[in-house]
Amino acid sequence: MTSTETGAGPGVRTMPAPLNMMRLTYTHHEDWYSTPDDGPSFWNVTADIYDHEGRGALEHVGDFQFVRIDPFRTRDMCGVLDGHDGDLGMMAETLLDPSTGHFRDDLDEFTEPIYSSMLILTHARLEKPWQGFGLGALLTARAIDRLSPDCRGTACFPAPINGGPSDPDDQETRPLAIATLAKVWEKIGFRHYRDGVFVVDLGSVTLGEAITALTDSVSKLPQTNEDDYLDAIDAR
Repeated sequence: MTSTETGAGPGVRTMPAPLNMMRLTYTHHEDWYSTPDDGPSFWNVTADIYDHEGRGALEHVGDFQFVRIDPFRTRDMCGVLDGHDGDLGMMAETLLDPSTGHFRDDLDEFTEPIYSSMLILTHARLEKPWQGFGLGALLTARAIDRLSPDCRGTACFPAPINGGPSDPDDQETRPLAIATLAKVWEKIGFRHYRDGVFVVDLGSVTLGEAITALTDSVSKLPQTNEDDYLDAIDAR
C-alpha cells in the first residue's frame, strides 16, 4: 500500500533541485451535503519543485495519501472503509475491534488514547530522481505532522498489498522489500503493531524529533544551484 525510497546508493549524489524550491500542497474534498459523520476524510499531499517567481510547479517530486478515521463518529467504519478500498478494509479490521467497532484495547500500548481520530497512510511515492536522499521519510513525517491535530496516531502497511497475484520474482523479493520499507518508516517512529500494520504515536515527541534529525541530515546533502536548475529547465 505504501512505498518510498529504500536508501542511498554508493557515493554522494546531488539533489536535482534546491530544497528551498520544494512545496507541499494539501488537498481535501467533500460533497456539498457532507458532514463529519458521513465517513472518513481523504487527503492528498503533493511535493513539487515550485518557482515562486511566477512559473508555478516545475517538477513533480512525490505523492502522499492519507485517510483520517474516527470510529466514534462513523458507524461501521470497517464496512465504510472496505467499500472505498479493500486494502483500507484490511487496515480497519486490524485497528478496530469487530465486536465494538472501536479501536482495539491493545492499541493503547502503541498510541495514547487522548483523541478519537487516527490517520492511515495509504500511499507514499517519490519520483525516481528524488529517491535515495531520505526525503521519503522526511516528507511523510512533515505531512503527518501537518495533518495530525486531534489524532492519536498514524498507521501504515509498509508494502503494496493490492496488486493481486504477482510473478515469482516479486514473491521472492517481497519479504526483503517489506523489511527495507519497514526500516524507512521506523526512522519516523513507526512500530509494528500487528498483522504487518505499523503505527506511530502522535502523543509523544518521537515524530518531532525525527523531523528535526531528518531535516538536518537532508539539508547537509549537495543540492543543485537554483540558477543552474532554472537554466536547465529553460533549456528543455
